[in-house]
Amino acid sequence: MRISRFPLSLKILLCGLILLSCSFPQASTSTPIVEAPTNIEVPAKTSAPISPQCASPSYCTRIKVSTTSDWTAVRLTSGGTLHDIIVTSSSQEALSAGLEGDTILLRQSMAGAQAGNTVELVVEALLADLNQANSLKFEIERGHIGATRVDIFSYYKGPATVVSSFTWDGIQPAGNNAQTYEVSPQSFLGAASAALNEYIVIGQLNFWYYGPGFWGGFENENHQRNTPLTPLLGETYYGADPSVISQQIEWAVEYGVDAFSIEWTTPRGVGKGNDMEETLDDNFLKAPNVNKVRWVIDYDFPLRLDQTPGLDVNVVPNINFDQPDVYNTFVSDFVHFATKYFGNPQYLTIDGRPVVYIWATNSFIGNLAGAMQEARDQVSKLGYDVFIVGDEVCFGCFNRQHAALFDGNSTFTMLIPGLDPAAMPDVGKAAVKVDDTFKWWTKQIAGLKVAGRNDLVNFQPAWAPQYDDRKFNLVHPTFVPALGRDQVVQMAMVARKYAEPVGSKGMKLIWINTWNNWAETTTIEPTANLGPKYPAGNYGFDMLEVVREVFGNETYPVSQVPE
Repeated sequence: MRISRFPLSLKILLCGLILLSCSFPQASTSTPIVEAPTNIEVPAKTSAPISPQCASPSYCTRIKVSTTSDWTAVRLTSGGTLHDIIVTSSSQEALSAGLEGDTILLRQSMAGAQAGNTVELVVEALLADLNQANSLKFEIERGHIGATRVDIFSYYKGPATVVSSFTWDGIQPAGNNAQTYEVSPQSFLGAASAALNEYIVIGQLNFWYYGPGFWGGFENENHQRNTPLTPLLGETYYGADPSVISQQIEWAVEYGVDAFSIEWTTPRGVGKGNDMEETLDDNFLKAPNVNKVRWVIDYDFPLRLDQTPGLDVNVVPNINFDQPDVYNTFVSDFVHFATKYFGNPQYLTIDGRPVVYIWATNSFIGNLAGAMQEARDQVSKLGYDVFIVGDEVCFGCFNRQHAALFDGNSTFTMLIPGLDPAAMPDVGKAAVKVDDTFKWWTKQIAGLKVAGRNDLVNFQPAWAPQYDDRKFNLVHPTFVPALGRDQVVQMAMVARKYAEPVGSKGMKLIWINTWNNWAETTTIEPTANLGPKYPAGNYGFDMLEVVREVFGNETYPVSQVPE
């Protein structure tokens, strides 16, 4: 579904010790708990230079632990070893903050925990015995109150950068109250591994936000706010604001989003809606940091037909390609994409093939095969072999010839044709249904070749963290909330499970729908920290943290800025 509207010296000394040497003696496993200095503020990202000694066979890392529990312990249980651990900072309120062997321990008073207070501890350490094939497994153990969050930093790209974050806030039914989390070793293995960006994560970015008022994209037909969320960028921000776009790009790169799929509805100057191509041309593609990300066209063909004056088309109940204006508009749009955008250096490609995602293709009927082939032929004359991804997936309905028209098959959110939203009261239940659907669909397309090619149809999962359009769709609303962060992880893991490699580099494309569709609450863009996070509340950075946790923080190398 879419919306048509749219104490400083000591700190330096301690940090320098770990960063400028990689040959400390091995820490004794019988080391008693070390009280950390209590007059040092928890540091932000370090700007200290990184020593080249922080390389194979040991890799520098920073671990930040914060807890609202009365005590917590963090340890690396497999996939590598931690040594030369140095406590660099801790909260003044912590009763103890230090080490016991290679276990990181942090305590505060019970009264503080019961009041919900947070204490923090930061250590610098060396990681050794890493193997690209084995994940690092960290265990968080804590008391039966509050929660513990761990941020893992890597230095291989320069200054310390968060590569994984996880929070344990549950209670185990028996035994130690502990939970294990996995971290990719690729975040530490250096430049050679940096190229191994396995998951290409693509978030749908919408430009239809134009500030306050009915046409600003944040109000419904009753002139009331259409979303329960408050964007961190502002309650009613402008999608075309250069500072907004620049921040969106920075967040994407920091949290492992490789590309944006830009919703496209009409050519510049054409249409009844706001001109999103103008924003693409004049703002997004001219952003000073656009060289950090890739982008693709998210072709919203139904809205293209709806917003273009003068077309003789009927799109209810299906889009029929036997209608000349439907067929010809589709073909001409692909020529437009190729002529104007496919040569852009940041455009996402697979082995040189520009990627286009088309929404709602499972509703296309008539001579779609002819239109697809003519579009491919016309684009080929312009020097491009387009890779087309169709929104094809449904449950219990499969048309082999239809699915084969597309290089990739995908979906949009958990609201997949054939699934009953009423059977998905929350994202956890929805994840089970989506898993069943993806399993069924991938069996249907197994061995299926793309029409006119020897390539197999590639499955490219799409997912959303939740869905809530009750403030926008006042007639037939849908509510599939995430009841907790764990459910968002569950849904993301379903997408990761079914992603198939494509192209010579074995890329696995993951579509997140969406980055910022606020009216449907399918967003991963950060929100303000207001009220409870779940269900369907202001989740802060949770969604982006899940993306980084499940798919890794690796993104494309930064491109050179064209002169």
